[in-house]
Amino acid sequence: MCEVCAVFGVGKHWADAADPLGQQDVAAGILENRAERTKRLRVINRIVAPAGLVVADWDGEAYSVEDARGRFKVASDLSALWRTAEQLSGTAIDPLEADFLAVA
Repeated sequence: MCEVCAVFGVGKHWADAADPLGQQDVAAGILENRAERTKRLRVINRIVAPAGLVVADWDGEAYSVEDARGRFKVASDLSALWRTAEQLSGTAIDPLEADFLAVA
């Protein structure tokens, strides 16, 4: 199965809720979700940069992970992102590592 098809049918991760503030306003929720996703990507890229990776938003539905050699994988949600990053980089990536938290 290609990586694009692997994303279809995957439920929303709790971190990607379209109405994170519980406003019951879909438009406001989407705008807030996009803003939060942008902030999240800045932090994610700080975490994966030492492994030679770059993460980007993939149409607001998933994350694209690319290494320095141009290899590319799609991660369906934030949970899958770490596994995908480790597969591409060949190194363990721990966003809760004490060294990272000390400078974050």
